[in-house]
Amino acid sequence: MEHLDEGEDFTALCDIDAIGASCSKTFSLPEGKLLSYFGIVPSGHALDLPNAALGSVFYAQLLVLRQPIRLFVCAAMMTSIFLAYQLTFVLGDLCILCWSTHIINSILFYKIVLSTLWGSDGAAKKKTI
Repeated sequence: MEHLDEGEDFTALCDIDAIGASCSKTFSLPEGKLLSYFGIVPSGHALDLPNAALGSVFYAQLLVLRQPIRLFVCAAMMTSIFLAYQLTFVLGDLCILCWSTHIINSILFYKIVLSTLWGSDGAAKKKTI
């Protein structure tokens, strides 16, 4: 597998000039590494991972664990809301892969978090003693 050196151009498969979609541009933005963007880890630190790597860990835990960790699902949903806002209203970029991930996170949030709070009929579940 070839490694790209700093400054080399990278073009993602989801870059579609006809509709103005650029995943490559979005991935290279500071928001593409949220841990350093929010100052949780310093830029360039070993844990300064791209969002895609963090997402891979998140989705892997969903596959491995029998009971998903709701806190992680909520964190993924909050991250999706932040990034979708940034993409739409601040950066004005279109990233098909990003939006696909935001939709998946929304579905997971609904199925794992909201469906456990409300029954299938939409009414809040009552605790039984």
